[in-house]
Amino acid sequence: MDSVKDVLGRWGKMAAEATKKAEDLAGNMWQHLKTGPSVADTAVSRIAQGTKILAEGGYEKVFKQTFECSDDEQLLKTYACYLSTSAGPVMGVLYLSTHKLAFCSDNPLSYEVGDQTQCSYYKVILPLNQSTSSRQ
Repeated sequence: MDSVKDVLGRWGKMAAEATKKAEDLAGNMWQHLKTGPSVADTAVSRIAQGTKILAEGGYEKVFKQTFECSDDEQLLKTYACYLSTSAGPVMGVLYLSTHKLAFCSDNPLSYEVGDQTQCSYYKVILPLNQSTSSRQ
């Protein structure tokens, strides 16, 4: 009987953790949809982003392919967000790792070089100082 209670207790804890994650995800999704220029466009873009991440093997793999990483660097958290630029908001993913805070746009942005139009992903990398007092 004790082993059954232990198993049910563990399942209950796992269900509570999954519920909390689902609530956080739903809240983050609603905030993300409200932030975008159009709820419908933002929803479609968010679905496309999720599909791309799944197809490419997950956030950690995309992070390591997109940004130069050392062997001991670990991805801690990802956030779907908009980066405010002088050209307007850019949708992408903010990555927090043990070594950097980095952003990469979901889609390449076009820009003019002379009389030609070129495209590239918008990336920002902020190295984290490992000697700060918060890490001690």
